[in-house]
Amino acid sequence: MNITHTLESLSIQTDDDSLFCELRNLIDKNFSKTLSNKDKIIFFYEESEMPQRRCFLKFIKKLYDKQNSEELDIKFAEYKTIKLGYAPKNAVTNLLNIGVSFIKDEVIFSLNNAPKLFVSYILQSFKENDFNLDQKTNTLHIKIKKEADFDVIWTLFSKREHLKFIVDFDFEEAKFESFKRNFKVQNSSKFINRFSGLAALLEENFEILGCEKTYNFEQIRESYLALVKIYHPDRHSNKPQNIKDEYRKKFEKIQVAYENLKPFFKTQDSFIKVG
Repeated sequence: MNITHTLESLSIQTDDDSLFCELRNLIDKNFSKTLSNKDKIIFFYEESEMPQRRCFLKFIKKLYDKQNSEELDIKFAEYKTIKLGYAPKNAVTNLLNIGVSFIKDEVIFSLNNAPKLFVSYILQSFKENDFNLDQKTNTLHIKIKKEADFDVIWTLFSKREHLKFIVDFDFEEAKFESFKRNFKVQNSSKFINRFSGLAALLEENFEILGCEKTYNFEQIRESYLALVKIYHPDRHSNKPQNIKDEYRKKFEKIQVAYENLKPFFKTQDSFIKVG
């Protein structure tokens, strides 16, 4: 039993359910001005109830002194608001709301105000996975490597208690199932055999854009836009003609390479949806 004093109140906290029920019954029987729910009860000072309050506090003091080496000082406590609370030994007191989204091959946790301890806990479940902790957006990006990772994710989602936290994972189950299905299709032998062959035929286009064949369309587009800014003819209008011609040819190659790769990724998307 823990007891804390403030100028306005005396708080009694116990993890003993039978003691809590006993004290609660005493309060219900002897005091009129009370507020309560299933694990907390508060009763307020009422002058006419002073004898009952003193008797109650003597009982509390006796219990406390028996359990602790120090004596409880209850001076002036009879004039205070008294609070009784029940907290089981393994009570989870911190509530976290974690948003979850799924993009390509990443699961993204919106951490909100989650402490570092909880972030470390999630990462312990994905020891072999690449991850990125974005401090600006307070999001944790974890790259999925294998189908077994989905079992780990679902285990997280299906439990509410993690460490000392109660966690609500906010996600759409339909999107999770779609995410899981798409990953399985993209890592199937049928998908890999088909699109690795096509990627080999388009290898020169990947090289022009400075990209690997394993890049996704977002990475391709990002590289394309960066190169367009560098080689666009309008940026070199004041240069000698031979340099302008060289940049214009490079710019045209970049455009052609990008247009050649767009159907490749559209075909991938169609295959995933059907497959």
